[in-house]
Amino acid sequence: MADKSIWYVGFPTYQYNEDVKAIAKEQGLKIIDSRFKGDNKQCAKAPKLTVKGAKEKEPKTETQEEK
Repeated sequence: MADKSIWYVGFPTYQYNEDVKAIAKEQGLKIIDSRFKGDNKQCAKAPKLTVKGAKEKEPKTETQEEK
């Protein structure tokens, strides 16, 4: 396990829509709770996670007023 990259994730992992353990296994990452970050650096390309029930941000659109 020493050769695995570290992936800091906010626990509990069940709060995410994605299967955190499956992603980590697939990409060869070691999951560590983000509160124990310390001096170790996270992997270069950490997978993106979405929290269950979180509202997605809608893209901002400018409205033009008619004169």
